[in-house]
Amino acid sequence: MAEHSVSPPAVPSTPQELLAERVEAELDWLRVARPALADRLDRAGGILLLQLSSPPRLRPVRVRVGAAGARFLVSSVTARGCVYVVDPSSWSCSCPDWHRRDGASPCKHALAAFILWRTGRRQEKKGCQRCFRGWVYLGEQVVDRESGEIVEAYNPVPCRHCRGDDKPPYMSDEELAEWMASVRWIYAVTMPKHPHEYCLRREQDEETFLRVVKTIWEKGFDRSYLRRPWRSLDVADYYIWVHTQPEPGMEAPLSETVLINRAERLQERLA
Repeated sequence: MAEHSVSPPAVPSTPQELLAERVEAELDWLRVARPALADRLDRAGGILLLQLSSPPRLRPVRVRVGAAGARFLVSSVTARGCVYVVDPSSWSCSCPDWHRRDGASPCKHALAAFILWRTGRRQEKKGCQRCFRGWVYLGEQVVDRESGEIVEAYNPVPCRHCRGDDKPPYMSDEELAEWMASVRWIYAVTMPKHPHEYCLRREQDEETFLRVVKTIWEKGFDRSYLRRPWRSLDVADYYIWVHTQPEPGMEAPLSETVLINRAERLQERLA
């Protein structure tokens, strides 16, 4: 009797792997549709690889939303500190390569931004009335590195209403607000220049504390604080965050998380 090999069960892809697959599919599609752009697509692929493999604060492609609408900010991989602006309404770029061609064909920065835009449009979750395609854009005032002026920037955060998973082990907005009102918050007297409060794990119900931490990691986003990205979540007039930071692709180290911090969202009140 002939032997039959049995294939191992497929391992579900992580969100990062799914994103990488979609980016690669867009690159393959463009290579077939626009073979003349093969060289620039290869260089755009290098930018996208860096985008997918870098921590949030080091990613070369960012989005800035201002009075003129959304713009892609693409950091140069060859000229340190140089950032080019890509306009998605025309896919024009401020880089020398685009101007040298007089806009006749796209540069690698515009191609990288276009592929990310195409990938974002293919999200499986279409969103609800409270978000746009599954994302909520939170406004913050930040300092522009080039001009030194305070500008309005918008950070995309996954919508917690249309995902349909606001249930154990994760907490809803209402549950988080109730939890915040029920615990003792201690003012961090050792950091007067960065006013915030914290609550201790040992003073709380263990199961509830772990649910809050899991919710922060699953529903939150990386917010810059003291020049480092911390996993943060907006709750009412505050944002809460945890100190420990897992490696990319790893779950939150619950055993090492001994406290949760909170600070007022003053920058949004001033906006």
